[in-house]
Amino acid sequence: MTLLASIHDVAPPHLAAARELRARLGSWGIPRVTLLAVPNFHGQHPLERAPDTVAWLRARADAGDEICLHGDVHCQRAPVVRAGDRVRAALFTEGEGECLALSGEARTRMLVDGKRRLEDLLGRPIAGFVAPAWLEPRGFGAHLAVAGFRWHEGGLWIERLGPPLAGRARRYRTPVIGFATRTRLRLGAGLAWAGLLAPVLAAAAAAGLGPAHVRVALHPGDRGSPAVLRAAERAVATLLRTHAPGTYDRALDAAGAERQ
Repeated sequence: MTLLASIHDVAPPHLAAARELRARLGSWGIPRVTLLAVPNFHGQHPLERAPDTVAWLRARADAGDEICLHGDVHCQRAPVVRAGDRVRAALFTEGEGECLALSGEARTRMLVDGKRRLEDLLGRPIAGFVAPAWLEPRGFGAHLAVAGFRWHEGGLWIERLGPPLAGRARRYRTPVIGFATRTRLRLGAGLAWAGLLAPVLAAAAAAGLGPAHVRVALHPGDRGSPAVLRAAERAVATLLRTHAPGTYDRALDAAGAERQ
């Protein structure tokens, strides 16, 4: 069983927060982390103009961390067409449902160009994609596979993508412990969720039950909340008793091998 730790929204304005969160995860016993990089955060912070951020991402990749693409600008720049997607965007994010608003050529360009852009900057392949706020439209996985991605995740699952049109994608139910610091209500809910879920998942794993993978996701805003940092540290310590730390690509490769 695997514990997957990630840091979202890695971009030039959040470099200090990403550095600190990465250091904390390391001190908590996580040797490899998945870093979600945004090529041009809010359309104002292109990675090409941020050599410090690129150098840090390169160094972390050299040290064994996994880098994946996290949208393009991490904000919604067009109306969301589908009514159900509009509801999801309103409930789960504040103007950052980027992928819900993309279709056709714009979607293809974001995926293909974003993957190539990040690979050129870091000098290594990019295998994974995570939509901002975990919000992606129905059928998005097929477009990711065509663009050459090997995996992606949503709020409740992670999925290994098969070759285009081969029908070999495999989705795994994967709970996530995350925090929202924008309002007191969401902060309290996140703290309560972490305090409840981590021991339940650890107990289930000790009994040979429960999902094969669990996730802990941190965001730059978490750096400024002592309560969140304490809760995240407790959750990681609890889960490490029963789950080995790992990265998405390796965990999904191992899961696929076990099913063959």
